[in-house]
Amino acid sequence: MTDEAARAGLSASTPRRIAVVPAYNEETTVEAVLERLHSFVDELVVVDDGSTDATRAIVQGWVANCDGAQLLSFDRNQGMSAAYHLAFSGLRERLERGALDENDLVYTVDADGQHELSSLEGLARLMIDEQLDALLARRDLSGYPMHKRLGNGLVSAWASLWAGGRLRDVESGYRIFRLGALADALHYYRGYKYSETVEVAVILHRLGYRVRNDVVVPVPLYRSRTRMVDAVIDLAVIPRAAWRVRRRGRSPAPAPTTD
Repeated sequence: MTDEAARAGLSASTPRRIAVVPAYNEETTVEAVLERLHSFVDELVVVDDGSTDATRAIVQGWVANCDGAQLLSFDRNQGMSAAYHLAFSGLRERLERGALDENDLVYTVDADGQHELSSLEGLARLMIDEQLDALLARRDLSGYPMHKRLGNGLVSAWASLWAGGRLRDVESGYRIFRLGALADALHYYRGYKYSETVEVAVILHRLGYRVRNDVVVPVPLYRSRTRMVDAVIDLAVIPRAAWRVRRRGRSPAPAPTTD
């Protein structure tokens, strides 16, 4: 099926909605996020990234009483990029088996409560109506410290240069993907620490998928674990991600590492 035909299918039927939620030491917020998110989706995949608090136990208890939810986990913290790769790889395998459809929608939502879930239905409708391959919500960063806003602007401008398209908040983790496009992007993705968000955004643009990153959503609370070194990592991986697409074209690459 061509990409054009695949996108057209979005409006022809209701896609399955699957949420991926990475969690690391979020015992105070994770259950409330899952309770609210559950009403928006058909399926939930939570990845506990080696939490040292009660996060895993809380999620285990919640998943046991919720149909369509599963918990994946690492025994030690490996970083958000590894958590996403674990979940996305499982979805890609199910797609290849025919258990999921390439037009199913994959949401990514943080477990710390910083994503405004009331925006989710509107984002999904926009995704379907405009037959997008990815919608990367642009966060309202007006409540963020100045150094965070400046850093985000710098990384987003650098990513735009290499992506070949405008990215306004490339570090946003509040996103919706068409599964077929996401599965394709995984062939080119490496991921280290927090770099998954910038890599996947650049890769999807370079592959020619339809991506929007201009829809502004509110941020209920400011939470950030990223440090200056994470911004440096992002700046370094962006051209490498773009180069992998250019060098390999659309030919499948070996499965990416998660270290």
